[in-house]
Amino acid sequence: MLRRRWTPILGAGTIRFRRELRLFQRFSVETRILHWTGANLVLEQRILTAGEDGRPEIVAAVALVRGGLYDRRARSFVPIATLMDAVGISAESPPASPAVAAFLAGEEGLKRGG
Repeated sequence: MLRRRWTPILGAGTIRFRRELRLFQRFSVETRILHWTGANLVLEQRILTAGEDGRPEIVAAVALVRGGLYDRRARSFVPIATLMDAVGISAESPPASPAVAAFLAGEEGLKRGG
């Protein structure tokens, strides 16, 4: 990606905080690609803290973000099919879940001035 001068750009995001994160508290971030169309990806990022006494990790926050890769040479966004080809993956986008569809519809409404 760096050789091609592709730069990640985020266009929208929403986050839901579920638990407190204290200053200097250790946490990890999990990222999943949930859906894509054209040159846009929808990612889910979860912030996890360690559970106490061997309990599973606790989800402290969940974010949905929409973004893509910008080709600085071509001055345009990279189609996701081109990205997949570049990394040697052949896949179809999963259908948008109700949460992803609502997120995208809300962002479209804001883009149109509503």
